[in-house]
Amino acid sequence: MAELPLITVITVCHNDADVVEQTIRSVLEQQYPRMNYIIWDGCSTDTTLDIVKRYDEQLTYWTSEPNNGTYDAMNRAAKKAIELAGTDKQWLFFLYAGDRFPHEKVLAQIFSMERLNLDSLRMIGGGVQKEKPNGEGSRFEAAKPIDVIPLEPAFGVASSFIRADVCQFDLDYPLGADYALQYQLYHEVGHDSLTVIDMPVVVMPEEERDARLLNQRIVKGEYLGVQSQHISWRWVKEYFKWRFLG
Repeated sequence: MAELPLITVITVCHNDADVVEQTIRSVLEQQYPRMNYIIWDGCSTDTTLDIVKRYDEQLTYWTSEPNNGTYDAMNRAAKKAIELAGTDKQWLFFLYAGDRFPHEKVLAQIFSMERLNLDSLRMIGGGVQKEKPNGEGSRFEAAKPIDVIPLEPAFGVASSFIRADVCQFDLDYPLGADYALQYQLYHEVGHDSLTVIDMPVVVMPEEERDARLLNQRIVKGEYLGVQSQHISWRWVKEYFKWRFLG
């Protein structure tokens, strides 16, 4: 059996003292032999850093510095992951503060799958287990087929493994940079550079409905901007709908 690849888990956080510890513990409990863990804090003013420092000896690296948004912090963390490992032949997973892995063997389970051709893949997307508030249960949200990418994301960045050598988010898309990366890989590297797995790779809280509606129009505009590289009649229709009908 081939050697398991290096995985670097990255947690980007800012003032997440109430949830960051469960995320840290979830990572450190992983039973995976080749794993680095980086925490990239955005100058928290609460007790987030006090919690991070308690795990200092178990972390590969942590820092606290200003950034220009979440994707900028993720780009910096990805660059540091390559610097620390001395190679870009590794996989990155961005586990946000408040999210956690479903169980302690999820990384080993995924990267032991014989069907995954890791040499040709650049991104692997999985499903999400979304927990409802107040302990009201959870629901599984599966990744979509890869062929939806010309129209919409197949999965979110919070449930995707990204090869470090292609992990560069376009900061022109503050909310849709992960889709821009999927779209680029699909069209420039090829359909076979992405795949999905039918299992939850992360557990996260269900997003509040008001927050979803607040960002919906902005995100739609960014997606249309990404898709404008390949304009079609469908794109024109969707653009005018977004631009004039709201």
